[in-house]
Amino acid sequence: MLRGRVSSSQTTACGSPRTTETRTHQDTEGRVVHTYAATAASGMPAAPSARPIVSFVVPCYNSAAYMRTCIDSLVPALDCCEAIIVNDGSTDATLAIAREYEAAHPDSIRVIDQENAGWGGGINNGLACARGTYFKVVDSDDWLDVPAFNRVLDVLKAHATPETAFDLVFSNFVYDHVTDGTKHAIRYDGLMPQDRPFGWEEFGKPRIDQYIMVHATWYRTDLLRESGVTLPTNVCYMDGYLMLHPLPFVKRLYYVNADVYHYLIGREDQSIGIETVKKRIDQQLLATRLCIGDHDFNRLKQQDPPMAELYARYVSAMMSVSTIHLFMIGTPEAIAKNRELWTYMKRTNPALHARVARSLAGFANRRTALFRKAAVAVFSYAQRKYKFA
Repeated sequence: MLRGRVSSSQTTACGSPRTTETRTHQDTEGRVVHTYAATAASGMPAAPSARPIVSFVVPCYNSAAYMRTCIDSLVPALDCCEAIIVNDGSTDATLAIAREYEAAHPDSIRVIDQENAGWGGGINNGLACARGTYFKVVDSDDWLDVPAFNRVLDVLKAHATPETAFDLVFSNFVYDHVTDGTKHAIRYDGLMPQDRPFGWEEFGKPRIDQYIMVHATWYRTDLLRESGVTLPTNVCYMDGYLMLHPLPFVKRLYYVNADVYHYLIGREDQSIGIETVKKRIDQQLLATRLCIGDHDFNRLKQQDPPMAELYARYVSAMMSVSTIHLFMIGTPEAIAKNRELWTYMKRTNPALHARVARSLAGFANRRTALFRKAAVAVFSYAQRKYKFA
């Protein structure tokens, strides 16, 4: 849940009014989890004569070495889509490259140049300026497969009016491994119907390798706004919150079985690398707490059990990542932080705690040193087998 207080107003790069607010994330019982300054536009800019089908938001921080591959994969769709490149206070040539693309495609590429506010700040500003019917984040080191995306685009074009638009469209994503050049696709065949509209009642039970991430999602832009989703600034690992927060608003779904999004992993400076997560463990813990406290699990189960299970499964994965990395750190302080995290979930969202405690995350959460060592070994094996980092 969010609370906000307006403290000043400015203008965004897209020309709409912008407010800076002091915001708080609160858990399901109203306790403040995180307080931060958020800057976002207070409304959409005037709509063009033909609304873009998709607004791609590309958050960039010192991305000069690889961002062209990302943006070039979007260019073929710019006749009916738009790209919003957000420069997050970069110190390299990122802004110059972004301006170059903006000059070449003035009707379909816009650049937001913001002071450093992290991934969340970039998404907030991108969403505020988005004009498209659908909203898609493409990180600057990732890219889209054009033929696969065209299959999704055909569906989105056919369902782009307020009466026909889907709330959430799924497609597959692919891990591209820098270290060994291999690829590993995450597909959802068998989990949900293909190539037709459906609701949560037809959403199945996922296999262990069918975890859904934000890379697989195409949200309706207006639904994101209706949900009130706003991300904390300067906090990593908030992609899960972006995906989970709007779920209670989702009714109409669609799945295209196409390997669209290519997720590059294995760079030394990447945020999901083990050593990087250990250094940023407090940000990982904050992101996990925000997701734990965002929805009442019992209420979600009453609304749509499969949606509730999707939420619980994602939180379980976040708990596993948090617990295992704290075990890898191994200090008394780290072990204490793990106990505090599980205690927080039990107090804040007891039904969710009961569900997650029965998962692999619950298995990993053991008090003895021997069990902690075994949990780290299992995590390392799964990481090698499923290549998720």
